[in-house]
Amino acid sequence: MKRRPRDVSVQLFRPEPHGARFLMLRRIPERGGVWQGVSGAPLAGESDAKAAVREAREETGFEIGDAAHPRSRVRARAASRGGRSLGAVYGAGVTSVSVVAFGAAVPDGLDPVLDPAEHDAFDWLGLEQADALLDWPIEHDALAGRRLALRALAARIT
Repeated sequence: MKRRPRDVSVQLFRPEPHGARFLMLRRIPERGGVWQGVSGAPLAGESDAKAAVREAREETGFEIGDAAHPRSRVRARAASRGGRSLGAVYGAGVTSVSVVAFGAAVPDGLDPVLDPAEHDAFDWLGLEQADALLDWPIEHDALAGRRLALRALAARIT
């Protein structure tokens, strides 16, 4: 069964006295080695919000529950994803993927528990540093959308 051509992106943050710190995760080399927030795809019958909560739990161990709020939507166009054609991942004829970005606060003082099959490093960064690390080399539309979502989230929480 192919994945639905839909993804969620979850930017986790923790408020701090001198500005929010954003959680950035580095994908393992086999998954591109890029830095990003939590990301994944809804399962069959799963809403975007439920997928965001599940992906945050699976990738970081954080339980964000009702704290996940949608921030933006973007349509990503790409020929491939992770070295595989979009058709191989999502099905024949798929040329773009809808990405819904979420933001959620997590408790101060806690670090994520990474899934080693997905990520090998993390860092809590200010907005400019997080934005500079954010990468999505295949889906440039999604990268632009994730940068806009990160900045919109930062504006709302500061």
